[in-house]
Amino acid sequence: MKVLVSPDFSQKLATLSKDALGKLSAFVSEAENTDMTAFISSENYNIAILEEDVYSAKFDTDAGRIFFTIGTDWGDEFLLLLDVASMSQPAKATTFFASNNPRTNNAYNPKLNPTINPRLNSLINPKTNSSINPKLNSTLNPKLNSAINPKLNSALNYKLNSAINPRLNSAINPRLNSSLNPRINKSYGGPYLYDVELRQLAYVVRVSDKVDILFEAAGDFCGLIISASDNVKIEFDKENSWAGFYVKANEKVWLRFSLNNEWEGLLV
Repeated sequence: MKVLVSPDFSQKLATLSKDALGKLSAFVSEAENTDMTAFISSENYNIAILEEDVYSAKFDTDAGRIFFTIGTDWGDEFLLLLDVASMSQPAKATTFFASNNPRTNNAYNPKLNPTINPRLNSLINPKTNSSINPKLNSTLNPKLNSAINPKLNSALNYKLNSAINPRLNSAINPRLNSSLNPRINKSYGGPYLYDVELRQLAYVVRVSDKVDILFEAAGDFCGLIISASDNVKIEFDKENSWAGFYVKANEKVWLRFSLNNEWEGLLV
């Protein structure tokens, strides 16, 4: 098979140890020299199907896993490396590896990229663009739109919907699912919440297209982010109270604003 690598996978290679890189190289080599059916059936990497055509494979003794998909392109078989989780003992650091790090990549730094700076780009500033201002656009205001208010919509209320409650659903709880815990999974790349000085405040676990969960660095649940439109998400605290909102700056960056439309940071 031909082995391809996704951009996200490439970014995480820097987090792997020399030993893990060696084992990953062996995995790739075996895939390149084996046909699709035989490789998937091999017991060498404890390959398991997760959903549809996404697979996971164990590649080191520390529970590190590779996530990939397979297919054919004009009759040629291929394996596409999607993601990697390299496990380790819990770290004490409060700043974790980020796939899209605004401190090291100017494209994600609002101070250096004016297109994602609301003080320089009026289109992404709710003070100058009423269509993204929940106080002026009722469809984005959870006090006026019950569909996006967890106090009024039980499907979005983690206290009533166990599927989005990390205390009841271990799959979305970083303390129980180590692949989502940046203290244990050195390759977990985010998204992370930063303040305007680019300090990491929290990280995000995606539950669905509608719901994301915020966790503090220590793994404590601190709130939900609910999608209100293609360009705006609403943040709620642990009491399901409206705490702020996010405006889409581009495909990777969301800007965080207070209830008073003050820019507070970014999610990337």
